[in-house]
Amino acid sequence: MKLIILQLLVLTLLSSITTIFAASLAYSNGITSPQRPPLRFNQNGKFKIVNFADLHYGEDPDSWGPPQDINSTKVMTDILEWEKPDLAVYTGDQITGDRMYPNATLYIDLLVKPLVDGNYKWASVYGNHDIGKNVSREGILATEQKYELSYTRHGEEGLPGVTNYFLYVYGPENEVGDDIPSLVLWFFDTRGGHNATHDIPANVDEKVVEWFLRENKKITKTWGRLPALAFFHIPTIEYVAVQETISENPKCTGLVEDTVVPQDKDTGFMKALVESGTVKTAFVGHDHGNAWCCYYDSLEICYNRHSGYGGYGEWTKGSRVVEASYNDPWGNYKNYIRLEDGTVIDHFPKN
Repeated sequence: MKLIILQLLVLTLLSSITTIFAASLAYSNGITSPQRPPLRFNQNGKFKIVNFADLHYGEDPDSWGPPQDINSTKVMTDILEWEKPDLAVYTGDQITGDRMYPNATLYIDLLVKPLVDGNYKWASVYGNHDIGKNVSREGILATEQKYELSYTRHGEEGLPGVTNYFLYVYGPENEVGDDIPSLVLWFFDTRGGHNATHDIPANVDEKVVEWFLRENKKITKTWGRLPALAFFHIPTIEYVAVQETISENPKCTGLVEDTVVPQDKDTGFMKALVESGTVKTAFVGHDHGNAWCCYYDSLEICYNRHSGYGGYGEWTKGSRVVEASYNDPWGNYKNYIRLEDGTVIDHFPKN
């Protein structure tokens, strides 16, 4: 325990020095984000993503919280070693900010340490627990952006929420057309939680939906129709009806042991994803006992596996892995669960 406390103190000191610089970089000229090298399909023509959901770092720092975080770090470290992804995605509730003292930066440092140590790129969306009376999403973002491996960005000025953005994935380096995007990764902030003064709506705001439709149209006009994946924390209301009949659908697979707690308002977000004609699959977290994939209209919709020892539930931890192919961008992507013991389960679509 003494070693853990010493580690946290050292990280706190380092965070206090670097966060000021990161914040100025992120916000010095309005809302900007540091530039990063382009994401690319690897030389094997694949682009693999591991999703880490609901890690909930920082719970009860005086008792069971630190051992819990150590276990979560081991889950990530092992899965990264087994999968060797091209990108990791945090799909919300990285911390439990509503129970946190004003030291969120040190927990973000602990959270991303397995990726930094392994030299893995990552991108994040924030969940309803990534905020609190002493914690802001903007502060979390500033801490993330001090790392060159972080691709997390701040959304367009005026949009409700923080993590509303998209990233292109380009073809393999030094191949013909390597300057042309082949895949789009969309990230949406479902917000929620509460700060020091009020509760925050838990949905993808209508303005963000309008922004998505506008930007998707621009992308299609510029590059043609590109396949896309969408990442957000809280599921939409459509997940409720799908789960109610999931046992009757032999095409669906995965863990179904939790209630769907959807966004608090239907803003037309799922309708926009369907009508975009580009989004293939949506990935969410939030409900720890769900880790299924199924279909809604033209979309594949999936829950990621609960990855962290923080938060509720005793289900085996793990990660949802998805792999796109450069040579078959509109085909079926590999999609499965890697458990913390190394087991691979729940391939989707089913073989």
